[in-house]
Amino acid sequence: MKVRIPYRGRYFLFLVIGALLMVSGVIYASYGAEDEIKKLREGPIWHIPSKIYSRPLKLAPGLDVNRAGLTGRLERLRYRSVSKVARPGDFTKSPGSLVLFTHAFTYLGERHEASRVKLLLQGSRVTGLVRPDTNVPLGSVLLEPEEITRIYDDLAEDRTVVKLKDCPKTLRDAIVCTEDRRFYSHSGFDMRSMLRAGVSNLKHGAVTEGGSTITQQLVKNLFLNRKRVMSRKVREIWIAMAMEREYTKDQILEMYINEIYMGSYNHAGVCGMGGAARVLFDKDVSDVSLPEAALLAGMIKAPNAYSPYRYPDKARARRNLVLALMKDQGKITEKEYAGARKAPLKVVPLKPRKRQAPYFVDYVLSLVQKQFPETVLEQGGYRIYTTLDMHVQNTAETLLVRSLKGKDKGIDGAVLVADPATGEILAMVGGKDYGASQFNRAVSIRRQVGSLVKPIVYYTALRNGFTLTTFLDDFPISIPQADGTNWEPANYDKVSHGRVMLRNALANSYNQATVRLGLGVPAVLLELNRVLPFKTASANPSLLLGALDCSPMEMSSLYSAFANGGSRVRHFSLRGVADGNGRLVQAYTAPAPEPALDPAVVYLLGDALRQVVVSGTARDAKVYGMPPGVCGKTGTTDDNRDSWFAGFTPQLVVTVWMGADAYRSIGYTGAAGAMPVAAGILARLSPGASWPVPPGIVVFSVDPGNGKLANYWTTGGITVPYLDGTQPAEVSDAGPEIPVVKEIPRVLDYLKGLFD
Repeated sequence: MKVRIPYRGRYFLFLVIGALLMVSGVIYASYGAEDEIKKLREGPIWHIPSKIYSRPLKLAPGLDVNRAGLTGRLERLRYRSVSKVARPGDFTKSPGSLVLFTHAFTYLGERHEASRVKLLLQGSRVTGLVRPDTNVPLGSVLLEPEEITRIYDDLAEDRTVVKLKDCPKTLRDAIVCTEDRRFYSHSGFDMRSMLRAGVSNLKHGAVTEGGSTITQQLVKNLFLNRKRVMSRKVREIWIAMAMEREYTKDQILEMYINEIYMGSYNHAGVCGMGGAARVLFDKDVSDVSLPEAALLAGMIKAPNAYSPYRYPDKARARRNLVLALMKDQGKITEKEYAGARKAPLKVVPLKPRKRQAPYFVDYVLSLVQKQFPETVLEQGGYRIYTTLDMHVQNTAETLLVRSLKGKDKGIDGAVLVADPATGEILAMVGGKDYGASQFNRAVSIRRQVGSLVKPIVYYTALRNGFTLTTFLDDFPISIPQADGTNWEPANYDKVSHGRVMLRNALANSYNQATVRLGLGVPAVLLELNRVLPFKTASANPSLLLGALDCSPMEMSSLYSAFANGGSRVRHFSLRGVADGNGRLVQAYTAPAPEPALDPAVVYLLGDALRQVVVSGTARDAKVYGMPPGVCGKTGTTDDNRDSWFAGFTPQLVVTVWMGADAYRSIGYTGAAGAMPVAAGILARLSPGASWPVPPGIVVFSVDPGNGKLANYWTTGGITVPYLDGTQPAEVSDAGPEIPVVKEIPRVLDYLKGLFD
């Protein structure tokens, strides 16, 4: 039998069921809301990419602005060439001076304020620094480091967190007027706005207006998914109300300003007003003008649809709508509205961001990953300060790629540029194309070094009684081997050169003379291990000609000792890691140089290595602009498999390797392959080299024909340094030949007859 429920009873039942559903919805919505809100106080809200920085540039008297690449640095740092320097980021150049307004920045935990400085120039060299308004002299000024790259997580969100107090009032007003005009009066949600949006959407038959408050938008971005269902909306409202109880309005607005999505640029999503102001206007958010603030606020609704780069007309119309809302709500005057409405968009050109120094970045990350794992760096907003010099890096990359462009596709290369005094890595190029191969040849490839090892043989000889003018025998030599065969090294040109002076034998890289010399002096391997103690090479005679596997970085260590007067340095690349607030959390110091070689003997060796570039195997270096005074050495392995060159001054060591990963002949010697790259780098970075003379060195003019002291008649005499006490004792007896006149006796007889 059916039981009919009276109408009033049914009505009551519906009310009960509705109430239960509402209560259950509220319970669901409120479940965990307070916990979600409290999480914001317990840890970081956002995943902020960490940044890797180059070294700063010290502006000081003596700096060559061209060789330091100052113009390129200013361009990469987004400085603006203006007629009058007025704010950070401005510069102007005139004959004899350059006025610059540096940005404020934090480096290794130390704050450097923005400052105006005038560089006095003589040609391209800085002769002094003064304050442009008072002409008070300055010792030096730091130009901020360059950002090399950013480390993103899977979300690829690019965010620069800013404080609400740093945002101009016009920006705060623009956001509130556009997104939530009653923000400061509601308690998390605005019923009036929701009803207005609902009516508008019904009228248009589509979702044309949202009724969410700023707090609701923030909650949706931080805690909820994007599904448009009633349960999510109820939960959004409830959490928004909980957030309003936990935080002040200004705190909520500050989180919103840093959270809001502002569009996709350079394959990363820009979030927050700080990042958007930098991308669109190249400004700190504190410096944005009224029309710029209105554009930023207007883009919140649909940042990619209102992009001033893609759709400038739509962006301008949206900006002007925001300005109108600000005027109607009394935030700006009619005059301000009219002026801002006429203003052009004035966004800066959007430059594609390429990955810079990728091999170096990988190398640095491998060093810090134990203390700072990649997942931590992807989210923690750390600042990693390195030794890299972006001008040196770009120079090395450009010249290596340009040199390899016309060669066999299978040929690759590597460059390492270092400061020999400290071991700081200034540039690292691990290959010609990081996209094709991430293998870092500057650090990881190990190849025989050929003649690059010869200087240590000659150093050993000079330390054991030989001089630069000692004569060596460059004749064929045969050395019995353990397997019953004979090792018979030959010169590269297949010619024996007889008796040759020691410094000429090194300059021309004569193999036969080098082997004879190396077999006649003790402890070549011992001297090598003073600089490369991690090497375990055996004392095989082939070691004298470079049968030694090393990386370009290891060879750079050896030649750093030749460049700095004999100290062993260890290369390093990190200076410090700071947190997102700029506080230094980890400092790195360069290992102290260790005395390894005799400075006076190293000076003698340097004289011979300068001859390599002047008259020896690298004599064509001048064609590529090699500056005067540079020392260097070419290296070539059997069948031209590896091409090496190391060139150095007291300030720079440039090591270049060229070869094929498949370990085959590439058809280039050290002079033809690697040397032009190194010469080009040094030509752009170094004005030349002058070498301080250490104690215990004396210099004499010598007859090149016999190695004795030059006399009055000596032609083509050479100036040679010696360890005091080892200089030649004899004076050359060579001179012009006096012709014998056979007719002299007859003449004498004739004259005698006149007086008889």
